[in-house]
Amino acid sequence: MTARQFFRVALVGLGTSVVPLDSAVNIAFPAITTYFDLPVQMIQWVVICYVLTHASLLLAFGRLGDVCGHARVFRAGLLWNTAAFLCCAAAPSFAWLLFARFLQGIGASLILSCAPALLTNLFPERRRSTAIAVFTTMHALGSAIGPLLGGVLVDLWGWPAVFWFVPRLL
Repeated sequence: MTARQFFRVALVGLGTSVVPLDSAVNIAFPAITTYFDLPVQMIQWVVICYVLTHASLLLAFGRLGDVCGHARVFRAGLLWNTAAFLCCAAAPSFAWLLFARFLQGIGASLILSCAPALLTNLFPERRRSTAIAVFTTMHALGSAIGPLLGGVLVDLWGWPAVFWFVPRLL
């Protein structure tokens, strides 16, 4: 893999790692329930709004990428997700936070629906396995780092910090 090809894989991998980094939000659940004075069982909606939206739109946005271009949909997802993270961090109420998480689910779906297609289009068939291995490793690192990062951010700056951090990566 050339340096240019590795750079391309790294860009797609970093953009995609924003989605698994969202696991940092789970660490903020106790702080969110305290801040909004919620019963513990209400926090499940923070996950449901995100995951249900994200999962239900993957196929539709994958098709949108086929029609409009995977890179265009991927970039739109990065911008959308950045705006949604900022809305989450600035949420003045729990209802606002849930709506912002719904918006985040749309952004995650835009990103993840096109990332694998971007990689397969960037590389000839004999190089795809290496590209997908690097991409998958970056995705896994995002999943592993998210909770640790979430704990540090919540401890230092409170629950909104888990949402303020990610847009700075993009």
